[in-house]
Amino acid sequence: MQRGEPDMQKPGREKLDTHKAVQLLFGGDVMLGRGVNDVIARTSPTYPLESLISIACAADLFLVNLECAISHRDIRYSGQPKAFYFRADPIAAEVLTFAGVDLVSLANNHALDADYSGLVDTLRILDERRISHAGAGENIEAANRPALLEVKGLRLGVIACSDHQQEFAAGVDRPGIRYVDLTDPKSINGLIRDIETLAHQVDQVIVSLHWMPNWVSHVPLIYRNLARQMVEAGAGIIWGHSPHHFQGVEWIDRSVILYSTGDLIDDYATDAHFRNDRQLLFLLAVSQNGVEAVNAYPIELEFAHTHAADSIVQPWIMHRLDQMCHEVGSRVEQQGEWLKIIPMK
Repeated sequence: MQRGEPDMQKPGREKLDTHKAVQLLFGGDVMLGRGVNDVIARTSPTYPLESLISIACAADLFLVNLECAISHRDIRYSGQPKAFYFRADPIAAEVLTFAGVDLVSLANNHALDADYSGLVDTLRILDERRISHAGAGENIEAANRPALLEVKGLRLGVIACSDHQQEFAAGVDRPGIRYVDLTDPKSINGLIRDIETLAHQVDQVIVSLHWMPNWVSHVPLIYRNLARQMVEAGAGIIWGHSPHHFQGVEWIDRSVILYSTGDLIDDYATDAHFRNDRQLLFLLAVSQNGVEAVNAYPIELEFAHTHAADSIVQPWIMHRLDQMCHEVGSRVEQQGEWLKIIPMK
């Protein structure tokens, strides 16, 4: 992939050497609207992620779920009323540029929060900054189209979809997201066929899924079964998000399921049990043979600002991640500031 020239200077990318594999960094939900938008206007687009720039720039590619519209239009979705609307001003896109974000998933329940024209604005702004995207488009064909990237000779294909906000689904002549109905075998079979097709065109298939309810304590069986179906179809990485806190990581041979990568930037209240202010970045070493390694970096979310977790918070994150991983057949080892996730023997 040809990287665009950013509007502001950022550090050069250093390469981590894990068997010379490509390093893919996965973040969770990035919400740049509401209070975050206000903070960016008062400070600068560097503020939300400036503390993590060395981590972001050490990866070959950085992928996040963009859970807001980016548009100058201060409007709301014209359909059925929603509880929350997330829209950010165009300057918020500089947060993504500064952090070196290479791809955003747009298939989620906030892509149309600034209505159809707001999604079109979002697509245009991302294209202007040469930030790849998948999971939403000006029509159903565009929303279903995978993003194709190449780094160090490794060809990657990204399919993005969401299992909720059905009314946001793109139509033949209507902007929207790629919606997948997990209760409809026809909808699931369409996704499986697309994975199989893409697997013959690229070296590694990544499937981004905005799935599961908020604050789900454990990964429901329906999602584990679907993940296995997708791996069998040729997906090498399943990248989940939506519950607002991280879940366990499952290994299936050389494929990996990140059931939930949690949140990365937001202005949300903190849940006392799930502690959505304590999160992770996931770094995967990937080669043509599959996933070589999975590491996670503990982070803390403050209001519109994210930084490395301190020494008091790190043990809590490691313990919670280890619990979640044991439920799906893996375990966690500490390696300095990083957490290594490996299959249970």
